[in-house]
Parts: sequence; structure tokens; C-alpha cells
Amino acid sequence: MAPTGRLLAVPAISLLCKYLPLPDLLLKTQASGGILAWFHFAAHSLRPLLDFGILLLLSDPGSAFAQTHDGGLMPELAPSGLMPMPNISPSGLMPMPELSPSGSPKPFVPFLAPSPLAPFFNNSTPKLSGKCTLNFTAVDKLMSTTAVDCFTSFAPFLANVICCPQLQATLTILIGQSSKQTGSLALDPTVANYCLSDVQELLLSQGASDNLHSLCSVHLSNVTEGSCPVSTVNAFENVIDSSKLLVACQKVDPVNECCSQTCQKAINEAAQKIASKDGGLTSYAGSPKIDSCRNVVLRWLSSRLDPPSAKQMLRQISNCNVNGGTSKTY
Repeated sequence: MAPTGRLLAVPAISLLCKYLPLPDLLLKTQASGGILAWFHFAAHSLRPLLDFGILLLLSDPGSAFAQTHDGGLMPELAPSGLMPMPNISPSGLMPMPELSPSGSPKPFVPFLAPSPLAPFFNNSTPKLSGKCTLNFTAVDKLMSTTAVDCFTSFAPFLANVICCPQLQATLTILIGQSSKQTGSLALDPTVANYCLSDVQELLLSQGASDNLHSLCSVHLSNVTEGSCPVSTVNAFENVIDSSKLLVACQKVDPVNECCSQTCQKAINEAAQKIASKDGGLTSYAGSPKIDSCRNVVLRWLSSRLDPPSAKQMLRQISNCNVNGGTSKTY
């Protein structure tokens, strides 16, 4: 069989199967003495049709086929009539393609996929009030983490476990870090409304849910002094042994804290002390006054730790409370 007939046999099979019914095809194959004879039959039966199609391709000088083969019918074959084989190294491996010295080869997929959450982020410009005294720049990475933890699609399902503890930690650290400039461990109620609105806007612009305040029950008491009689750094450090408190909570043991409660006991003790600063009756644990003073203690600790360490401390205490079955955030 001629080389051209061998190469034309493959496309001839598809054309012959299209135009020749299957029973006739099987009969002709069996009668012609096997598959090789059938290839020969296919090549000769459809040779006029194939020649006509190739002639149409070659008649267009701008076609890719004509440009590739320079007007020839088929690529040039070796004298043996077989297609030339690529050079194979002595190790038996195919040679690697040569790369351009100007750069790496193009990837098989032309476009790289974006970050999984990127298409869902608003990335809009937040509309801030301009009246909030909090230093958002000092905790920009923390704000981004909070936006992801409170992502709009997941926040309702992960509120008590991830989103709300992270949001409360962010508010605490914001006030603590800002106290380095203001000297205050609580926000004025008037300013607090603007700050809560600005926090919501900043998180919303990065993809967070738009109802975090209601979802996490964020109120003015979360950022103001509440009923605690101490709200400034100087007043706090005049009452509390700050070095002892800092040592207890500087490095919270993630394994043993929930059992030993070393940091939590120090926080509760400090909250009791500043709650009795006004000379009133000793408040019980869990009372609004103790809770307000506890928030003040956490803000002071957040001012003495860097934001990542403060977040770790606050989230660890939150995890202990969640695992212990309490409904409190801290």
C-alpha cells in the first residue's frame, strides 16, 4: 500500500462510516480479507472525495494548510515510507522542548484564577464620619481579618464562634491602641456612635456583613465606660498592680488557660478593684458594673500588647468561655 494511501486511510474511515451503513461496512471488511485490506478499500473508495477536499484547501493560498505544506499534498516522508520518529535520548526519555531565553513557557491555562474570595468583596470606598478618634491605621491588618471572619455569606452561621468574638476583640484593641494617644480607655457616648458606624463602613467595604451590630449585639456599652468608675489610663494604673496583670496575660497558654484561668482570674480581680473605686458596694461577678470594668481591663491590656498578641489573648479567653458553655463573649 502506498504511503499516501496509508495516511488517507484514517480520515477515510470516518467518512466511510458516515456514508456507508454499518452492515455493508462489516460485510465489505470481512469479504476483503481483514482490516488492512479494508483500509485499502477505504482509501480507493473515497479517494476522489478526499482529493477534491484537499484541492479546495490548496486553492486558498491564505489557508493554514496551504501555508504549512507549501502547496504539497502531504508532508514529506522518509524513503521507508514511514513518518520520522523524534530523537530519543539514551535514557529512553523524550527530549524537553527548547525554551526561549527571554522567559518561561506560556502556561497551558492562559489566565490565572483570582483569589477565591476576591470576586465577592465589595472593595468599595468607605464613607467615614471624620469624627471618630480611633486609630484605624494601627490595626489595618486586624480589620482585614475581621472582615473575612465576618464575611457576609458566613457571618450568620459562624456568629457566636468566629465573627462576633473577632469583632469584639477588634473593638477592644482599637480603643486600647488609641488610648496611647488619647489616654482614655473608653469612648465618649457621642463619639462612640460615629466610631461604631465607621467600623461598620470599613468592614463592609472589605466584604463583611452589613448587619454586624445587630448580629453580634454591639451596643454603646461595648465601647464606652458603661457603669465602671474608672475610664482613663492614669486612673487605672493608680489602682491596679499593672505589672502583675501584664505578666499574667502577656502570654496566654492556649492549652492550660481554660483550666488554670491564670489570665482570667487576674482580669476579674482587676475588674473588682476598679469597680469598688467609687466606694460603692462590692458588685457580684456578671453584674453590669463588673462587666463594664472588665471591658476597661481588657482595653488596658490591649494597649500594652501589640495587636496580634492582644488578639491572641482575647480570642483565647473567648474560646474558654465558649467551650465552658457561657454566653459571654469574654
